[in-house]
Amino acid sequence: MLGKTEAEARDMLSGEDLDADVEEDFSDTVKPGRVIRTDPEGGNRIRQGDSVTLVLSKGPEMVEIPELYAVPLDEARERLRDAGLKPGVTQEAFSEELPVGRVISTDPEDGEKIKAGRAVSLVVSRGEPIEVPDVVGDEQSEAAAELRAEGLTVEVAEETVHSEEDAGTVAETSPEPGAELGRGDTVTLTISKGPELVEVPDVVDMSVDDAEQALEDAGFTVNVNQIFFGDTVWRQSVDGGDEAPRGSEITLWVR
Repeated sequence: MLGKTEAEARDMLSGEDLDADVEEDFSDTVKPGRVIRTDPEGGNRIRQGDSVTLVLSKGPEMVEIPELYAVPLDEARERLRDAGLKPGVTQEAFSEELPVGRVISTDPEDGEKIKAGRAVSLVVSRGEPIEVPDVVGDEQSEAAAELRAEGLTVEVAEETVHSEEDAGTVAETSPEPGAELGRGDTVTLTISKGPELVEVPDVVDMSVDDAEQALEDAGFTVNVNQIFFGDTVWRQSVDGGDEAPRGSEITLWVR
């Protein structure tokens, strides 16, 4: 009689001179009003005139998601379990209203009715966002102190790098200045070892096009001063063979 309506099941029992008692239970797979199981089960032998209990489906058990706004995460998970639901994936988001670890929202939303046993996702507060201050160019100790004052944790990268910043100052931060972090998040400082010095090619007596190409290939930018109509470099701002910071500008005089 599994899957039969109550009327169909009663007719079948009546045809065997058996009575029917009815109970109800939840079922995720059987439509409401249809038989989930019988007691005794089908195939058993009983006396004529005895009763068979028909257990009819009430459909899936539906439970209401509890109100969890501003509730601490551990307590929110416990409330979900008590309601017959599972705590699902937990994500974090900034909140200017709620302290760290409090529930901002759920998915599905609180108050909705869903099947018992389903997972409910939680969004939990990271607290107010902290904007990473711009400490590039600052001395390492000063930069670290400023970041810690904002509530951030500081790490220093093992390797130093060439940069436009003076040696011993901060060349870059990770995340970059302006990024939003939560209290206690880490900012990594990379310390500068000063500009990378590159030998300047000697381009005197070259054509201006060849000179520009040679300097750009070496990592410099080029500014050209043309005094008279001509195409030959007769002077450069940094002598060939000397060193200059990579990326710096070399001026050429052409005639």
